[in-house]
Amino acid sequence: MRRKVSKKRNTAVVVLITLVFAAFIFKLWNIQVVSAGNARQAAVKGVEIDVEPVRGEILDSDGNTLATSRQVRTVVFNYFTFPSSGESEKRSQIISELLTLFDRAGAKWIDELPIKVNKKGKLVFAKGKENEVSYLRSAAFLDLNPYATVENCFDALVQKYSLESYPLREARNIASVYYSMVKDGFNSTTPYVFAKDISAALASDIKEKSDVFTGVDVQVKSEREYPDGTLAAHLLGIVGSISAEEYEAKKESGYSLNDTIGKNGIEYTYESNLRGEKGKKRIISDSDGNTTEKYITLPKNGDTVILTIRKDIQKTAQDALEKLILDFKADNANVTGGSVVVMDTKNNDILACASYPTYDLSKYSKNASKLNTDPNKPLWNRALMSTYTPGSTIKPAVAMAGLEEKIIDKDTIVTCTGVYTHYKDYRPTCTGVHGSLNVVYALYNSCNIFFYETSRLLGIEKLNDYFTMFGLGEETGVEIGESKGIVDSVEFRTEKGELWTPGLTIQAGIGHGDNQFTPIQLCSYASVIANRGVRHKAHFVKSIMKSDYSETVYTAQDQILSKANFSDKNWNLVYEGMLLVGTESYADFSGVPVKVAAKTGTTTVQKAGNGKKEKNNGLIIAFAPYDDPQIAVSVVVEGATSGGSTAPVAAAIMEQYFAASQGEKSAQTEGVLLE
Repeated sequence: MRRKVSKKRNTAVVVLITLVFAAFIFKLWNIQVVSAGNARQAAVKGVEIDVEPVRGEILDSDGNTLATSRQVRTVVFNYFTFPSSGESEKRSQIISELLTLFDRAGAKWIDELPIKVNKKGKLVFAKGKENEVSYLRSAAFLDLNPYATVENCFDALVQKYSLESYPLREARNIASVYYSMVKDGFNSTTPYVFAKDISAALASDIKEKSDVFTGVDVQVKSEREYPDGTLAAHLLGIVGSISAEEYEAKKESGYSLNDTIGKNGIEYTYESNLRGEKGKKRIISDSDGNTTEKYITLPKNGDTVILTIRKDIQKTAQDALEKLILDFKADNANVTGGSVVVMDTKNNDILACASYPTYDLSKYSKNASKLNTDPNKPLWNRALMSTYTPGSTIKPAVAMAGLEEKIIDKDTIVTCTGVYTHYKDYRPTCTGVHGSLNVVYALYNSCNIFFYETSRLLGIEKLNDYFTMFGLGEETGVEIGESKGIVDSVEFRTEKGELWTPGLTIQAGIGHGDNQFTPIQLCSYASVIANRGVRHKAHFVKSIMKSDYSETVYTAQDQILSKANFSDKNWNLVYEGMLLVGTESYADFSGVPVKVAAKTGTTTVQKAGNGKKEKNNGLIIAFAPYDDPQIAVSVVVEGATSGGSTAPVAAAIMEQYFAASQGEKSAQTEGVLLE
């Protein structure tokens, strides 16, 4: 009995020992494997970063690229993995190593510090960087007085970032990086951009030395490119770094402080389409330095914006305008600039829109300071924003007003003696002595006397009603900013504290006084004449498509803004007068294969003084073909000798347009014959 108990006891002891040992082994495994795994898991660091989309393209109506984007390698500092601000020594060491790598490669980095080291090794403030120097001294950065010297500023930088151990030039360069990090708002949502468009070899070096360059990454970003940066520059607009004000307004829409944004033109108006949508990527780093990346959401590239602009017509308009202005300047004429607008009369699609002087979009960032201070204002879009006294280009509208109101008819004769004698104390003159003429020849000869009398009989209120019907002093409806212009009136003068006089009415009738219209309004006005009273909304954008062309986002619709039901017989009289101008007055149109209707205007904008000659503006409006209008053109040249001197620009455009049209017809015919 005892033997059985003893045997059972021994068995129990063995089982107990086995269980204890097993528990020990399990605990040891748990410590070494599970706990270690948990510890490693705890050491894993994950961050989410934005992935930039490709900005959408801008094309002309034929599919030619006007603005595109290319992917460039960009060096950024990641806020989560770059040493914290409390680890200044480690930060400075990384920056120093990175600067050395770039120096050896001969590569450029973004250097914005307005302190330079000159050839003599002395510190100086950078020229033309007054705003940056003010920021450097400000409470937002160094908190120095407004008169702090360059040495004061540099010493404060060295002290702020503990750069005492570095040589002068190296300390200055490291300080520049710190300056940009602060200025650009380096934080959890905004990586700091150190350099753009680096080589593949340099990107590889940075990646290979990831243990040295902690928190430094190479990302692919979108950079704007232009096949021809001078083509339609004012229309396309500038893309630049987002400002603090823009960021505040758009940060809720996912913008960060190192983003680019459309500043004006099409780039600004269609920013939401062109920008695209950022993606999200998660970067995971473990304690062994292993890094993996995984997309959370893929970026969506920006839409493609297709304009109504035709590249060939745009280039012809720019080249012809530039040639005319340079020819004037060669003769020492006081010409400051000009503009051209070309429209399709059927729907007011804008085929060309040129402003001179112009600039190169691809070189804007390099030349921004010079461009912004140029007294000739090359950045100013004269076609849409400048307003001009229309001069005699207004006369077709006055003629139509007189005809429709039965003030005049085809048989009305006015005798021009060179002086208007209706008023005893006011004797305005004409440009010549035209004798007796009707409305057709009054338009042909641009006789002031005829239009003084017509406008006097109409009165200013009725006259302005017709100006409005033609869209003068009215916005054309284009997608980017435009000036409304001014229609001279009793109300306008009253607001200025002036009295209206009868003389102002007859001056309005020849396009003088305070009437001020934009070149695009004048082109739209010419289009209204071509359409016999129908005014279409003008537009630059034909359609918008997804980047892969899988879907049309927007298609422009023809919109009629107003329609004047004037009689055809009256239109025919106006047409006849304008046809004589286009076919008899200017030989420039002889090369156009169709008949051109036109009206010129000349306005004095500066009184003679100090021995200087008066300065005139020259204007022309035109449409063609006379019997079936397809295009309308307006040209304005500041300082041109006369309206007629601008005719070569309009003629060159029409020659190009109708030559291209003839070519298309021939090609189509040949195609049919080959079938």
